[in-house]
Amino acid sequence: MSKKPFKHILGAAVVSFLLVLPAGCSKNDEQQSDEKGRIEKMTDQAAETAVKKIRTPMDKARTTQKIGDDRLEEMDKALQKQQ
Repeated sequence: MSKKPFKHILGAAVVSFLLVLPAGCSKNDEQQSDEKGRIEKMTDQAAETAVKKIRTPMDKARTTQKIGDDRLEEMDKALQKQQ
């Protein structure tokens, strides 16, 4: 048996592998890109939720503080009118 047919088969296998390899990698890159897109969307959504959960109590506290300040100001004006 000659070694030449073995070299041709081996060469053909290597060439086939090299031709298929980039196609597999590009598909994997697309999957990673889609996965990154999903992860970024989930991260953005989680960030928005966190901001809302933090801002809502702070906004309510500011509103309550403003109401209290307005009442104190009205009381001060009323006291000044009585004097």
